[in-house]
Amino acid sequence: MFVHNFKYSLALLLKNRQLVFWTIAFPLIMAVLFNMAFSNIENEEAFDAIHIAVVDDKDFHSSIFKTALEELSSGDDKIFEIEYTDKTKAQELLENNEITGYLSFSGDDVKVTINSNGTSETILCYIIDEIKSDIAVITEIGTEAVKNEIMAGNTDIDYEKYYKDASELVTNSEVNLKDTSNHHLSYVMIEYYSLIAMTCLYSGLFSMTLVNYKLANVSAVGKRTAVSPAKKGGMLFGSLAAGFVVQLAGLLLLFLLMIFVIGADFGTNLAMILTLSVFGSLAGLTMGIAVAVLIKAGENAKLTALIGITMAGSFLSGMMGITMKNVIDKNVPILNKINPVAMITDGFYALYYYDTPERFYIDLISLAVFSAVMLIISWGGLRRQRYDSL
Repeated sequence: MFVHNFKYSLALLLKNRQLVFWTIAFPLIMAVLFNMAFSNIENEEAFDAIHIAVVDDKDFHSSIFKTALEELSSGDDKIFEIEYTDKTKAQELLENNEITGYLSFSGDDVKVTINSNGTSETILCYIIDEIKSDIAVITEIGTEAVKNEIMAGNTDIDYEKYYKDASELVTNSEVNLKDTSNHHLSYVMIEYYSLIAMTCLYSGLFSMTLVNYKLANVSAVGKRTAVSPAKKGGMLFGSLAAGFVVQLAGLLLLFLLMIFVIGADFGTNLAMILTLSVFGSLAGLTMGIAVAVLIKAGENAKLTALIGITMAGSFLSGMMGITMKNVIDKNVPILNKINPVAMITDGFYALYYYDTPERFYIDLISLAVFSAVMLIISWGGLRRQRYDSL
C-alpha cells in the first residue's frame, strides 16, 4: 500500500501544473529576479564601517560597553564609525538618516534605537546582543570568584581588579561576526537565504494537496479511501514521501541555478545549508498534513489557513524585518521556539554570523522535533476520522 500510494501521489503532484509552478518554478524565477535586481550591489559596494552614534553620558563612561565599542571602532577592519554626542543630537542624526542607529545607556543596560530594517541595522543589533551575552558571562564568573574568596575567608578582596579583568576580557574578545563566504558580507545572499526558507515552507502545499485527496469530506477519492481497509499510516507516509521527493527535486533545481548559473557564493557552509533546507522542507510537509487533517473545512479554507500560518510565522521570525525577531525573542521567546519559520531563518543566521555551530544544531533538532509532533498529531487525526454518511 505504501508503494502504490507513493506512485499515485507522485503522479498526482506532477500533473498539477499550478502547484508545480508555485512550488518549483516560482522560486527559480524569484532567484533570477533577485540576481538581476541586487547583483550590482556586490560589484559597486564593499562592506563599510557602520556609522552609529553613542549617547556620551556618565552611564556610558561607567559601562563595560565603552571598551568593547572602542575596540570595534578602531583599526583598518573596524566595524563601527562612532560619533559621540548627546541624545538630542543622536536622534536628529537618525531622523536625517546620517547614522544607522544610536546607543543610549541606563545603568548597565543599553538601548539600540533604529528607524528602519536593513543589513546594517541587523549587524548592529546582533553585535550588541553578543556583547550583552559576553558581559553576562563575565559578570557571572566574577561574582562566583568573589563568592569563592569570601567562602575561603578572604575579606581583603580587590573588587576593582575583578572589574578591570572583566573589562580587559571584553576588550580582548573578538566579536563572533564571521564572514563565511569567499568574499564579504553579501546583501544578495541574505535575499537568497530568505528565498530558500520560503521554498521550504511551500512544501506544505504538496502534502496538504495529497491529504485532501484522501479525505472523504473533500474529494470523491477520499470517500472511497474512507471505506477501504487501507491502513491510514501507509497512506500518510506514502503521501509524505511523494511530496518530500518532489520538494527535494525543486530544492535541487534551485541550488543548481543559484550556484552554477547565478554564481551564488555559499562559501564553506553549503553542506549545512542543504541539511537545514531538507529539515525545513520536512517541517513544511508535516505542517501541511496537520492543517489538512485538523481543519474541518473545504480545500480553499485549508489553503488560506496554511498560507496565513506561514505568513504569520514569517513575520514573527523576522523575514520581513529582522528587528521583529529580536522583539519576539526578548518579550515572547516561546513563540519563536515553536515557530518552524523562525527555526529555519535562525539556522541561516547562525551560519552567517556565528563561529560556533551549536545554535545551528539546536535549530536542526527543533525542526526534527516539530516534524515528529506534526506527524503524530496528523496520524492520530486520520485514525479518528468518522463520518455519519458518505
